[in-house]
Amino acid sequence: MSRPLSPVELRSLQTIHAQLQAGDADGAVDRFDALPADVQEHPNGLFLRALVLQAFARWPEALQAFESALELAPNHAGLWNSYGNLLDDLGQGDRAVEALQRATELRPEHNDGWIDLGIVATNAGRFDVAEAALGRAIRAAPAVARGWAALGLLERQRGNTETAAEVYRRAIAIDAEDVRTRHNLATLLREQDRPAEALEEAENAMRQGPVPPETGTLRAHLLADVGRYEEAAVEYHNIVSQVPEQIDAHETLALLLPQLGFGSQALDAYRPALRARPNSTALWGSALRLAFAVRDYVQLAAWGQEAEALIGPHPEVRIARAAALSRLGNQHRAIDLLRQLLADQPDYAPAHQHLAHSLVAAGDPKAAEAHALRATEIDPLDQAPWALLTVIWRLLDDPREAWLADYERLVMPVDLDAAPDFFDELAVRLAEMHTMREHPAEQSLRGGTQTRGSLFDRKDPLIQRLIAQIRSGVQQRLRDLPDDPRHPFLSRKTGGIDFAGSWSVRLRSEGFHINHIHQTGWMSSALYVSLPPEVGQGDAGALAFGIPDAALGLDLPARRTEKPKVGRLVVFPSYFWHGTLPFESEQPRLTVAFDALPAR
Repeated sequence: MSRPLSPVELRSLQTIHAQLQAGDADGAVDRFDALPADVQEHPNGLFLRALVLQAFARWPEALQAFESALELAPNHAGLWNSYGNLLDDLGQGDRAVEALQRATELRPEHNDGWIDLGIVATNAGRFDVAEAALGRAIRAAPAVARGWAALGLLERQRGNTETAAEVYRRAIAIDAEDVRTRHNLATLLREQDRPAEALEEAENAMRQGPVPPETGTLRAHLLADVGRYEEAAVEYHNIVSQVPEQIDAHETLALLLPQLGFGSQALDAYRPALRARPNSTALWGSALRLAFAVRDYVQLAAWGQEAEALIGPHPEVRIARAAALSRLGNQHRAIDLLRQLLADQPDYAPAHQHLAHSLVAAGDPKAAEAHALRATEIDPLDQAPWALLTVIWRLLDDPREAWLADYERLVMPVDLDAAPDFFDELAVRLAEMHTMREHPAEQSLRGGTQTRGSLFDRKDPLIQRLIAQIRSGVQQRLRDLPDDPRHPFLSRKTGGIDFAGSWSVRLRSEGFHINHIHQTGWMSSALYVSLPPEVGQGDAGALAFGIPDAALGLDLPARRTEKPKVGRLVVFPSYFWHGTLPFESEQPRLTVAFDALPAR
């Protein structure tokens, strides 16, 4: 049993805790390390040590410190409460609920403990536990905003969005300065396709004083959602200049600028941020991802070298360097880097996939085959190695190509059952949504624009009717397909689909899609909404399958082409290489596309 701490020792711990709460973690560590050993090992000292370790994101050590403290003081409610909140942060939901339940048993009069239990139980999907805990907290203190805010989180997780919005507003009525709840309400309104209301709420949050960078980023997103793109870009710049590691703002800005006609500036904001945070693994990872996404391979190669010098040869850094070298034509150096990586991490699927890509580009499909197959064994849901195998087996004249890429059976045209004027109305509505100036640099289209966000999340009745038409048509085609437990597409079908992304593309004259795949999908698509008269004449504007990525340096003809027709939906496995042939017309070509996963 630990000895009682003296008043002087208790004040020392309180001073260190206050220093930690003020944001001076380094100073708190120095003061803590100067304490006598028996004070550091006291339950209260271990408690404080755990909080200090949390401040430095040293999660395993923080957990150990909490557990050591609880061994010495198993009836310390505050310890159980903080331990449970840390477990929740680490995604250990059931253990977090148990810890918070223990805290509330030990100190049932502590209302915040019941609210904490409600929050972690909501996060863990234990909705009955959350409802009981929050009900008790709100009955005991109905004028406390935090209880209502937590109830709003629960209702949102349950899918009761209108109730959640009402409860969030009740919390705000109690505490108008509650920035977090205003942020949550704005996020909810955005998900409900009410961007103007969401922007108003985000700006209400900003008026309360300093806000977290997430709230500023949300406001920037909403400015873009309502078409105020230049203001959004300025806001993203302001955020990352103040908080260099605000990854969401960096990535959204880098993808937005090319669509505004400023593609050469897409990566500019990363440069001062990387100088300010040269040892940030997260920031380097984001910069490398976005350089690859916008196809700036020269910058990717330079940043890859710089990142490796500063933060070490992380697998993601090696992959970025190799990908840049491969796209710049230096296959042999890319292959060497990837083989070095696999020598250290033989089961790292992305390295196998990228090595297979480089080996195909270097003219060695047989060597590539082993790495593509290994990638599919490690991560069978990744579409990229399957796409490479369609090329590899084609080059090797392997009959498995016909099994994997059965273009006649798995490219599935579906003529949607819609009223004659439906697609005319839809074309008008979609045209209103095409407000960008240029194509997204990270996407496949060239010479056109793409709608922002998830098209199928819009509550517009026309869009909702379209979704119903698509579901009906796709489900019928899925019922016609055979079963094959070994096949990467057929083995996953469940009879229905869940949408994983959706958008509209408007191509101008001479516009086209480069040949590509959808790496995280299962089923991909093209739906023709409006076509100029020239499309469909010969191969103009046709959808071509089986021509691989130009970066592979192969001259392979299409395995199948589909001529567009208004109202026709073409669905196919996401690993099928596909692109469109250019067309010339004074009128645009308007399509809708989506990626889907098997329905759960």
